[in-house]
Amino acid sequence: MFQQRKNKRFSYKSRLQDSDARKSKDDLETKWNELRASGKRRGSVFTTLPALIVLLVFIFVLIYILEGYI
Repeated sequence: MFQQRKNKRFSYKSRLQDSDARKSKDDLETKWNELRASGKRRGSVFTTLPALIVLLVFIFVLIYILEGYI
């Protein structure tokens, strides 16, 4: 009465050949690697982590100094 149904299992084989799928995957992977390598550009000096930390410290110091004038 309380027995649950088990999922049916089918043996499915793709119509595509494995070699064609591998070939297209390899082609896509090589194209992606080429695009990724050529698309790298150097970031700005202001977007580096040390520069952002220095900017953050400068802002805190500026806030502290301006609080003294209030």
